[in-house]
Amino acid sequence: MMKGQRPIAVTAVTRHYKPEVYPKVEDDATVILEYPGATGLIEASWNWPFSIKDMEVFGVSGYLHALDDVNINSLNREKISSNQKAKDLPTQIKDPITYLSAVLRNQVSGTDDLSSLKYNMIVMEILDAAKRSAASGKRIVL
Repeated sequence: MMKGQRPIAVTAVTRHYKPEVYPKVEDDATVILEYPGATGLIEASWNWPFSIKDMEVFGVSGYLHALDDVNINSLNREKISSNQKAKDLPTQIKDPITYLSAVLRNQVSGTDDLSSLKYNMIVMEILDAAKRSAASGKRIVL
């Protein structure tokens, strides 16, 4: 969503709600990502009663709510709502094995997409900063 842009800073809080179930790890995390023109909030938990994999994006004139990998609801400033189906991903990037094969065959560059090393290194920086923030209780500037 941020087109490979690194966040300015990362702040994270973790909790351990079920130590009897998960004795060695936290089971809940909230991560705040600060960007020049946006804030991202990631909520992750093993403590929820069922799997939740949704995403909300708030923009200047409305918002999108991806309920899952197919269904998207939107609402604009005028309170006009719609329900849509997400378009299928291109075949070459739909699953990791097909993607890797496409990269190896030079059918996909693999240098500037969501599965690229570049993007995944940013993800690792975010996760590392979140871990350090949760441990220290401080905001981590990247």
